Amino acid sequence: MFTKSVYDHLTLCPGGAQFSHNWKANIPYKIKIFTWLVENGAVLTKDSMVKRKWLGDPTCVFCDQLETVDHLFFLCPVVKCVWGMIGSCFGAFNTPINCDQYKQWIARWLPGGQIVHHFGFTAICWATWKCRNKAAFDRKIIQHPAKILIQAYAFMTYWAGLHSSEFHGKLLDGVKSLLACAHRSLAQQTRVAPRMLPAPPEEEEQEE
Repeated sequence: MFTKSVYDHLTLCPGGAQFSHNWKANIPYKIKIFTWLVENGAVLTKDSMVKRKWLGDPTCVFCDQLETVDHLFFLCPVVKCVWGMIGSCFGAFNTPINCDQYKQWIARWLPGGQIVHHFGFTAICWATWKCRNKAAFDRKIIQHPAKILIQAYAFMTYWAGLHSSEFHGKLLDGVKSLLACAHRSLAQQTRVAPRMLPAPPEEEEQEE
């Protein structure tokens, strides 16, 4: 009974959002916890640290805006470039602006199953977090947004081994197409800026 109550608490938040897709995903357990925190807006970003009396610089390590969960994973210009590169792989003309909108965005532009959608979302967020931490603590700033996508590629390639052999091959095919987008962007670095797609208009969000 106790175990079931804990599971129910983790898979259903007070607002009604379901998280079973996260706990049932074939990804490392610590990544499941991280993604659950992201979807609940509870990752320890700088705005949360300030509320806990932290006196450090509250700005994003990639730009000069306040670091919040939505900003770090969706709205920062660097991360918007990452989502733009991903969107360019399947013809999207906008980028997601938060976790909830991502689910609508990916379902519209890449129909094909919640497992794949969550798999990619987790890898991008985890790669962004890792690059953010290297910049914040080790002063290692990425030279191009595509570096985040390449990092996500490494994670997805590794996690794909946790799936069945049939699904493993399909995942790797999709992952390789993302890597190709990253390399194309890196090749164009000296010629053009990375693609930054606009957020969906308000009326589109309401329709979806």
